[in-house]
Amino acid sequence: MKIQSIILATATAATLAFAMPSQDSGGSCCGETVALQTQPPKVVKPVPAKEVKGIQKMTITISDGKYTPSVVSVKKGKPVELTFKGGTNLGCGGTIVFKSLNLRKSVTSGKSVVVKFTPKKVGTLTYTCSMDMYDGKIIVK
Repeated sequence: MKIQSIILATATAATLAFAMPSQDSGGSCCGETVALQTQPPKVVKPVPAKEVKGIQKMTITISDGKYTPSVVSVKKGKPVELTFKGGTNLGCGGTIVFKSLNLRKSVTSGKSVVVKFTPKKVGTLTYTCSMDMYDGKIIVK
């Protein structure tokens, strides 16, 4: 049992030493120079929903792993109708999940599905794909 512990400890130390980047090469890994690129987060301006006969409406296209537009603004207390239109390469984006509304809808390419709700308070409602990879926001003013 003691020999197995020593072998395991030695193997673990060897694995860690091999996996860790070299610190004597100026902080680079494997002798290569790594340039860190830092960019400010992209700020997406909300697209206001259009009011038609007292209902705030917006069509959001799902295609190639994104929702377009990804940020929509609406007014508190007025009914909202979001039409999610299935484009190409939906992937998991074809399932729209509004966790805060306990709502889940699915759409296929070339089809549409409508999500209806009336926002009761100011804030941000988020929605995601079924795998939380893609997301969008509804800004309630």
